[in-house]
Amino acid sequence: MKSLTEFKNMYIKKIGFLSFLFTLFISCSSNSDEVIIIPQPVTPEEKIILKEVVVVDENTLKLEWTTTGKNTYQSFQFSRKTSENGTQGSLNQEVGNTFVKIDNNIPYTSYLDYQITGYTTNGQSVKSNIVTYKRPGIKLLNIRPTDALFDSDNGNMFIFGDNGNIMKYDVTSGSVVKEISTGATLGYPFLGTFGGQKELYVPRNDGWVYIYNTSDLSLKDQINFGNNVTSVVLANDKLYGTTGDISNVSLKCFDRATKQLVSTNGNYQFGRIKKVANTNSSFFYITTGISPTNLVRFNYNADGTFVNRFEDKYHGDHPLNHKIFEALPGGNGFLTAIEGAIYDSNLVFTGNLPRGNSGLTSFDFDTNNIIAGTDKKSIELYNLNSYAKVNSISTERYPFKVFSYGNKIVSLSSTNAYAINNYYLDPPVNVIVEILNK
Repeated sequence: MKSLTEFKNMYIKKIGFLSFLFTLFISCSSNSDEVIIIPQPVTPEEKIILKEVVVVDENTLKLEWTTTGKNTYQSFQFSRKTSENGTQGSLNQEVGNTFVKIDNNIPYTSYLDYQITGYTTNGQSVKSNIVTYKRPGIKLLNIRPTDALFDSDNGNMFIFGDNGNIMKYDVTSGSVVKEISTGATLGYPFLGTFGGQKELYVPRNDGWVYIYNTSDLSLKDQINFGNNVTSVVLANDKLYGTTGDISNVSLKCFDRATKQLVSTNGNYQFGRIKKVANTNSSFFYITTGISPTNLVRFNYNADGTFVNRFEDKYHGDHPLNHKIFEALPGGNGFLTAIEGAIYDSNLVFTGNLPRGNSGLTSFDFDTNNIIAGTDKKSIELYNLNSYAKVNSISTERYPFKVFSYGNKIVSLSSTNAYAINNYYLDPPVNVIVEILNK
C-alpha cells in the first residue's frame, strides 16, 4: 500500500499537470484569435469642407470647398444668412463637378455666413461646415427707429426707437455718442432752439413732453400736456402739441419759459403738425387716428393765441399720410405720402412728384432740391420750383430718413423697405447710416 505521503505527492503532480494543460489551452486560444482577426478598411466619411471665404472686392466673395468619401455629387446648393439669428436665404445652385462659387452681390451687412448642401447621385444630401465672414467698415445700429432728426450745424443725428430709446449719432466720427432709455412710447419729436440753446422736445404717451439737452441727452425740463402727446413743434418760444384730448382742445400751446398753458384748440384727436415756413405760428395738421385722413391748417398769433383754422375740401380724395410729411421750405405748401403729393399753403392738392414706380419714404430740402428717399434703394432729387426730377442716387439699403448735409446726403437706411401705407407696419431693422455725394 502507498503511504499517505505518496498519495499527496501524486495529487500535487496531477494538479500541476492540469494547470499546465489549462495554461497551454489559453495560450493557444489567444494565439488563435490573433491569427483570425483581419483589419477592416476605414470608409472615408462623407464630408463637404467649406474653406474660409476669399474677399475679391467690397461686393464680391469667393467660396471654395472640397469633398471626402466615395460619393459623386449632382449639385451643390448654397445658403446665406445676414445675421446670427437671421433666416437662411438661397443662392443659385452649382453643378456637382464645380468647387468654386462666386457671390458677386453680397448684402450690405456686417455679418454673413455660408453653408453648402451637396446632393449626391445616389439621392443623399450632405451638409458642409458653416463659415462666417464679418465684413469690416459697416456699423449696424442697435435700434429700430420710428423717427429721426438731424442737426446740420454739427452733423448729429437723433434717432428715436420703438423701445423708447433715444440715440445720438455723430456722422463725422461714424459712431454712437450717447443712448438713453425714456421708458415711454414716443411720438413725433422736434429739434428747436430756446434761449440760444438747442433742445430736443420729445412727446410721450404718458402726457408729458420731455426736453433734453442735445449735447449729452440729459433731461433739462418737462411739461405736462395732460394726455398722450402725438407730436410737438416749438415756435416763438411756445410749445405746441397734439394730444388725445377731446377734439376741441386736442391742440395745446404752452409757454416754454413758464411752462404755463397759453391756449387750447383743436379739431380732431391725435394728429401730426408741421410749422408753415415764413409764418409766426401757423401749422399744417394731418390726423393720425381717423378715416378718412383729414387735413387742417391752424393759425396763431406769435404769443400763442388762436386766430382761426380751416380744413381741406377733399376728406381723403387725395393722398395724405402723417408718417411721411414735410412742409416746403418756402412756406408755399407741403409734401406727403408715398406718391409725393403736393399741397399748397391753402391745402389745395396740386399734383404728385414724378416718382415713376417708386414709393417715397422721406423728404428733406437743400437750396435747390427736394431730396426724397424711395422704396427702391435710391434717393431722388427734384427741382424745388418745377418739381422736375434732376438726379437719382443709388443706396445700399432702403432709405428710411434722408437729410441734406452740405454737399452730402445722409440716409438712415434699413434692410427692409418701409411699408409706409401699412397701418401696422414694423419699424426698420438692421439700420445703418449712409453718406452719399449729391
